[in-house]
Amino acid sequence: MDSFKLLKRRTTDLISSIPQSLPSIQSLHLGGTHHHAHYHHHGTQTIKGTWEKIGGLPPLLRFSYSVSVVAGNVYIFGGESPGGREPVDNDVHVITLPSSGAPADYYTIKATPEPKEAAPVAPPAPEIKIESEDIVDAGGDAASSDKGKANQIPSSLASSLPPVPSPRIGHATASIGHRIFIYGGRGGPDLTPLDEGGRVWVFDTRSRHWSYLDPVLLPTTSTSGPSVPEPRSDHSAIATDKPRDFDLAPHHPKPITRTDTWKQWALGDSDEVGIPQNPIVGNIAARAVDPDLAGFGTLLIHGGRLSSGSLTSDLWAFDIHSRTWKRLPDAPGTPLVAPAMSLSRSRLYRFAGSPTESSRLDYLELGVDQFNDGFSAGEVSLVARGEWQSLSQTKKQDVGYKEPDPAEAPLTEVEKEDDPWPCVRHAARLEAVTVGGGREYLVLLLGEAEGGRYLDDVWAFEVPAQGMSAAKVANSVMSAVGRRTGEGKWKRVEAAPYDDEDDESADGPGPRAWFGSATMGDLEESGIVIWGGIEEGGKRKGDVWVFRLG
Repeated sequence: MDSFKLLKRRTTDLISSIPQSLPSIQSLHLGGTHHHAHYHHHGTQTIKGTWEKIGGLPPLLRFSYSVSVVAGNVYIFGGESPGGREPVDNDVHVITLPSSGAPADYYTIKATPEPKEAAPVAPPAPEIKIESEDIVDAGGDAASSDKGKANQIPSSLASSLPPVPSPRIGHATASIGHRIFIYGGRGGPDLTPLDEGGRVWVFDTRSRHWSYLDPVLLPTTSTSGPSVPEPRSDHSAIATDKPRDFDLAPHHPKPITRTDTWKQWALGDSDEVGIPQNPIVGNIAARAVDPDLAGFGTLLIHGGRLSSGSLTSDLWAFDIHSRTWKRLPDAPGTPLVAPAMSLSRSRLYRFAGSPTESSRLDYLELGVDQFNDGFSAGEVSLVARGEWQSLSQTKKQDVGYKEPDPAEAPLTEVEKEDDPWPCVRHAARLEAVTVGGGREYLVLLLGEAEGGRYLDDVWAFEVPAQGMSAAKVANSVMSAVGRRTGEGKWKRVEAAPYDDEDDESADGPGPRAWFGSATMGDLEESGIVIWGGIEEGGKRKGDVWVFRLG
């Protein structure tokens, strides 16, 4: 019976994906509805989605924890106990998602540090030359002797920190490769934001050990401000694998490889590693390099509540390779707690708004600085390309990759119905997923509205297409014939159970907020895992759901 249900489900998915794979054919020849969305009689555009409850798992009742998905496994860390305001243990709870007919599995990993002999040697702190008059003197000869040099965090603080992260709540995580990066949170007897000197904790999902990255502190100048973020909790984090290519030959995508003689070029490295039919396994293993251990990518953190109790709108980028923090432009508008944030293509998006403001979608264009001196080339660091921009229901703007029009104009009731927007909310989640034809959506899930009202709605925002993807071509054709493309517009998701015979999934997870979520990645590009949360009355939830768009 289970095999039949699995076959039925896969057949349904295959048939439903055909219209998404052929958007231009449906739009031009059928002349009916949009390629994967439809309109009700009152003009509101919607898109399909499904909910599936993952059964057979013990309930994990907690609040203000983190969720990450790596290689088909869900990793849960931290959180507040259901009985009171105190952090739970610092174990990592793991769920293996069901796949290919295999059921879900659950287990825990105790917090253990990385063995010292296996720990990679940290690169020395770089020496940075800065004019001495720009240095803010902290007092004493010791401060003046260190001017112009980068430093590590104070040894007294580093020695007082444990080798593994202490139990915490309100922290934020993001994954790069097979590693999960954790920053911030509050803990201790007073449940205050943890001051760890800008340290980033790293959980390796392959070795199942903890390590950490202490930042290289750049010199403080009269204009630069602090070199690490202030301690905080209830913030958001996201990560990108850029920068990654640090040593490239100019105009070539592969790392530099040089040979001294023609014979070396002809033979290559076959003397050392053999040939595919007869490899020298020992030499191959000895020369293998793990790019994750070398360090690449950038961790971004945004917003949250500081030790003073005030909210902040700052945005920080931690470069994994150089172990340095850099402050990017602050987000506009009212500071938010637990802001919903996502990274799509070259933009960092944030769903924002407050009871005194209308809802809007802020975005910041990101790029990667590169160097090329003619002999070597590579990527340096993640940077912001300009300032934040905002999209809202009342703005007439270009939704493509152009400067939006800052002017606002009131909408008629017909226009509002034709271009709906989600209401203002917090403690929601914003995730980027990909569907057929290269289309990418930002999915806004659930959350808490004004007056403590919990929401169960889901919305999808179609991200403007780039390049020569099928979505870009289809949108260009539809624009030429006067058809609306849906780019830059929100669509309400009409959700149904993933399996028509699954009664437990019929009503979805229901209204809730303060839950954890993460995209399923390569396992299922349109899937999002959500875990737990809080529902009406403050009741904690410990169930696991998978949302699929399309």
